[in-house]
Amino acid sequence: MAGAFDSSTLVMSISYFRRAAHRLRALASSSDGIRARVAALLALVVLVAAAACSEQLDSGKTCGTLCPLANQQLRDTVIDPVALDTTLSGFPVLGATRSLFVATAPAPDSLDVRAVIRFDSIPSKYGPAAGGDSVPITAVDSTYLRLIRDTTTSDSLTSAATLEAYDVDTPSGADTATATLAALFTPNRLIGSVSLPKGRIYADTIRVKLSDSAFAAKAQAGARLRIGLRLVSPTRAQLRIRGVRSGTSLSAYTPTLTFDAATDTGYKAVPVTPASSNPPLNLTAQGAAIDQTLVLASPRAPLGTDLVVGGSPGLRTLIEFNIPIGLSDSTDVVRAVLELTQKPVHNAVPLDSVHLRSEAVLATTTVTDPFQAALLASPAGLSVDSLTLSPVDSGVRQLSLVTLVRSFRAFPSNTIRAIALRVPLEGAQASELRFFSNEAPVAVRPRLRLTYVPRTSFGVP
Repeated sequence: MAGAFDSSTLVMSISYFRRAAHRLRALASSSDGIRARVAALLALVVLVAAAACSEQLDSGKTCGTLCPLANQQLRDTVIDPVALDTTLSGFPVLGATRSLFVATAPAPDSLDVRAVIRFDSIPSKYGPAAGGDSVPITAVDSTYLRLIRDTTTSDSLTSAATLEAYDVDTPSGADTATATLAALFTPNRLIGSVSLPKGRIYADTIRVKLSDSAFAAKAQAGARLRIGLRLVSPTRAQLRIRGVRSGTSLSAYTPTLTFDAATDTGYKAVPVTPASSNPPLNLTAQGAAIDQTLVLASPRAPLGTDLVVGGSPGLRTLIEFNIPIGLSDSTDVVRAVLELTQKPVHNAVPLDSVHLRSEAVLATTTVTDPFQAALLASPAGLSVDSLTLSPVDSGVRQLSLVTLVRSFRAFPSNTIRAIALRVPLEGAQASELRFFSNEAPVAVRPRLRLTYVPRTSFGVP
């Protein structure tokens, strides 16, 4: 700590104050009187304080105010604080998808991820270019599905690929289950496609030409159009598309249908934005069902006792701590590092990278379901740490948790002392990270390395 006294500095200070006190005593006996006596008294007080500190240099507690923590020695300890660690599946939940993910890979590392976008409010009438009352739609032209790529990541195709669009509507409209939707991707329901050349995808916008007759039939019947997207390629390929909750301007980035209501070339294209009408009378659930990602096949190895983060379907890891009361209540933590030992993922792409984030769990002990607790993970204004790792690497990884550990004291007593490990591209990235859990051998278990000083109670001894 800057400004700390060592013993030689303190001895010199004591000698100085003694000489000063001697001179001021002489002044006190002179005719200058009261002012000199006060100065002498102050010098004696400082001398006594310095002497008190010199008696126990290593303590730092003899004088809480006059001998600050400059005299304290930093102490290190390594503890095994994990009361619970578990891997949880099902992220992001329906309604929390930010980027839609479509991907494919052949056997043996089979990967099949598809997406669904719902357009439940298709107009059945249009306003003629010449003006006048709206009239029923009898024919359409130039029907397109406009998709905006998530350009925060790079998509590259090792072979030419095709993005296919299917009509995946069902009579009941209850079609959020993966098994139900997977059965609807049949050749007779194919309504459009677009070819994607080999190499890196530079285009921000992808336009999928849809069947005009299929769309016209929907408009005339006042029916829904729910589009399933599938990527087809002989080699591994993936594509990320901005969803309706991408956090950007709705008009600029949301998936959109456009069509001409007649073959009149002077007519302006009509836009249709995503919407869901199911389940009835439940606006929250309807909003959640507007778009979603489906995982039909994944190359993920069995989880076993590993702690796994990321991948598709998305996984989070919850780690709950049991920090000794003496450390959390009677010390000042200056450094706290969670050490995790990474395991290599053998079927991962070597050039992939995964961004790992640690977030505070803001749940109380009344939340007994670990999945629900992990849903309540948030940075919460805390300075949480993150790492960018390759799934094929191994070794000890360190996450700084000092702000969080310091904050435990201020949290309500029934707050769970826990973090969630997650990735920003949750559900939109095939790569994952694996770590040894608390069930592994002691040398590779999660551990917390703390550097602290005993807390001093300030006051007059």
